Amino acid sequence: MKIRLTILFLIFITASCSKDKFSEKPSLTLKEVSGNYIPLGDYAVQFTIEYTDAEGDIAGVPLFLEKISSSSPCADGNRVPSYLDSLSFTIPADVPPTNNQKGEIIITIQDQYLARIACSPADTTEQAIYKFWFKDKAGNVSDTITAPPITIEKSF
Repeated sequence: MKIRLTILFLIFITASCSKDKFSEKPSLTLKEVSGNYIPLGDYAVQFTIEYTDAEGDIAGVPLFLEKISSSSPCADGNRVPSYLDSLSFTIPADVPPTNNQKGEIIITIQDQYLARIACSPADTTEQAIYKFWFKDKAGNVSDTITAPPITIEKSF
């Protein structure tokens, strides 16, 4: 009886270890953020994101980026430092269409993507949270990753 249980246990362990870690749903992991404070001037922040995709159908798809600002919404309703963008960033078109892909994407945000919009003269800094996700060509939506808050200095 002990031998049968041992054999069943070994078969179970072998079967569970051989499962593919890639799934149809793409996966994102935030690997690195270049900084947590952006002073005034010509500065940028870089996000290094690791992805996995089982089907290899992500080349050229849009990467969604959402900025959530502590300053939003401005009281006047005309200026909004938060935004959602899916037109400006794409996964490179030269990513090969192979199964079980794993790689890194580097996103650099500067200038208008920092959205240094001051809602009032007292609004000189904000805490911004950036979120990223994408949908592959088969329609599978990746998980959403959220970067830690970044302080952005701005002027009125």
